[in-house]
Amino acid sequence: MQNAVPAPTPADDRRSRDATRWDVQGLRAFAVLAVVLYHLWPNRLPGGFIGVDVFFVISGYLITGHLVRELLSSGRIALGRFWARRALRLLPAAFLAIAATGVTVLLAVPNALWGQYGRQLIASTVYLQNWQLAADAVDYLASDNDPSPFQHFWSLSVEEQFYIALPLVLITVVGLVRVVRRGRGVPAAAVVRVVLVVVVVASLAWSVLQTESSPGVAYFSTATRAWEFALGGLAATLPIGVASSRAGTFVRIMATWAGLALLLASLWVLDGDTPFPGSAAVLPVVGATLVVLLGAGTPLESVGRWFPVAHLGRTSYAIYLWHWPAIVLAPFVIGHDLAAVDKVVILVGSVLVGTLSTLLVEEPFRFARRVRLWRPRRVAVIGFCATLVVVGLGAGTLTTLQVQQTQAAEAARRLERGDVRCFGAAAEIGSADPCVNPALRSVRVPTAANARRDDANRGECWSAGGGQFTRCTLGPKTGYEKRFLALGDSHSNSFIDVYERIAKANNWRIDVAGHPSCYFTKAEQSAPSAGLRASCAAWKQHAEDYVSQQDDLTALLVTHSATSRPVLGEGGVSAEEATVDGLVDAWRTATEQGVPVIAIRDNPVPEPGTVTCVGEMQGPTTTACDRSRETATAPFDGQQEAADRVGRLAQVIDFTDLYCDDRTCPAVIGGVLVYRDKTHITTTFAKTLQPYLVRGIEDALRRAE
Repeated sequence: MQNAVPAPTPADDRRSRDATRWDVQGLRAFAVLAVVLYHLWPNRLPGGFIGVDVFFVISGYLITGHLVRELLSSGRIALGRFWARRALRLLPAAFLAIAATGVTVLLAVPNALWGQYGRQLIASTVYLQNWQLAADAVDYLASDNDPSPFQHFWSLSVEEQFYIALPLVLITVVGLVRVVRRGRGVPAAAVVRVVLVVVVVASLAWSVLQTESSPGVAYFSTATRAWEFALGGLAATLPIGVASSRAGTFVRIMATWAGLALLLASLWVLDGDTPFPGSAAVLPVVGATLVVLLGAGTPLESVGRWFPVAHLGRTSYAIYLWHWPAIVLAPFVIGHDLAAVDKVVILVGSVLVGTLSTLLVEEPFRFARRVRLWRPRRVAVIGFCATLVVVGLGAGTLTTLQVQQTQAAEAARRLERGDVRCFGAAAEIGSADPCVNPALRSVRVPTAANARRDDANRGECWSAGGGQFTRCTLGPKTGYEKRFLALGDSHSNSFIDVYERIAKANNWRIDVAGHPSCYFTKAEQSAPSAGLRASCAAWKQHAEDYVSQQDDLTALLVTHSATSRPVLGEGGVSAEEATVDGLVDAWRTATEQGVPVIAIRDNPVPEPGTVTCVGEMQGPTTTACDRSRETATAPFDGQQEAADRVGRLAQVIDFTDLYCDDRTCPAVIGGVLVYRDKTHITTTFAKTLQPYLVRGIEDALRRAE
């Protein structure tokens, strides 16, 4: 029949007493093993993340085939029953893993991470984790979040959204076709194929475009991944008639091995630097599709029947659930980074725990006759209640954290308002006579839990992308004595509150314009995509044009992260030389008009995990989280070299001796936590730099005269 799903082949007849697709089970084993090994040893298996894409194809193939067969046999899709079965299949094991991980977080993880983890716990429970991570990818200041033990739920969220959307789309489209044809014969399978082809083409095209313009969002977006499910689904509806002949069997086997070759190639051809998904995802997705389409009746089934492979395939869902939380949380429990033996223990433990979860939780809910008799309404009520319980764990964590943060923030405000000797930068730790206040030995403000929120950036001062040039004005808009324009990336915007205080105290006007990972230079910075490079280039051009048009500027204030997207040297020019050249050319836009450029040297780079490290401290502050001065100040920002070339109209303010003594750059100075994440300073510490910044600006202006 033209509209039927593929008829059984001789290979299918031989398997009639065993409906298991052992080739698909083998593919599941491959996928989960690739993901787990990639997470444990990313340098050894750089493309292992494609295991997720393999799972997407398998889900598309199996679920679409099930829905189409139901549609053809009964003329309808029983939504309630379908969703109830999905819930019984997925939710019990998932909720157990989420709850166990949440409890472990409360017991073992410093509360500095509770906010991020609590939000992701909730997002994972309601299967919106992919959009939470996409939002964090867009939010430049959240894009360097520490890995969360829940973030692997992004792929499960995409799958769940597919399970909701696909039957609705099929019911809607087939229903519309029936209405248009007024009850005449409806080629349902053909309609489904057309729908899936449209999804494949549209989603793949969007995936390529968004991977180029916004790679962080593209990676987690349901829209960019839909084609992977749809291609697998399309395979489930295609009639394969070549298997009935010897030549056809040969073609089937060769195509299956070709699919496996594509998958194996993906593991080493692709890596973390590959723009993904985009066009690169075609390699593993087509490979997986060839296997699910043609793998039945091939030697791959024998491989899939082999017990170790079959067991990995059977327990793949549970292994995926449990392995990532173990990788993220184990260092907190054992007190050090994962060593090789720890990784092996996690690998073996994930299989063992996954086996127990499958046998004791997943399969009883999935196959128990009493449970299978539950009506969809009952499943919905139980699932809703279970969701509330697990969400409550995350909400309780966030509520507890909020209370702690409010109390700590108030304590920090009292310290800021009071005349506290040696507070923050006033400790002057790099001077010949540093200031020491014993009363601050056990003080750490903001608290590690508050650090990430101790951020001065404001939307009105920030060009989020698209090349626009957004500015904010701090201090008086008219009647000011001096006018400054502050340009740079997020490290420049870390001083917004300081600039505002300085402007009000001195009757200065300070305009601030910032852009993610982009600063005032004529050089082209590297970026993950052409769209981001174009946005940065447009912002720089707008900044240059704006500077050229102003006739009352006292000076430019510029700074940028020394670890920001680097300038790449070309034609034998080193990256450092290109960085200096770019700064010089940009600054001359101002200095040729007689406007001085005052560059603020970037803050030192702290030890990885500094905020979490400080959060683990009890009692007096220790040196456990400090970094050597040589290492912390190593990144090259080129500003001093550029100033030397430009001359007296370019001056540099260097606060290094306020961040570091002669040997180390502490994480806590004068009772103040210096850093709020991997590279940015806290607003609290920035405020303590205020008198030094005013003095530095005034000295720079005098030297520029």
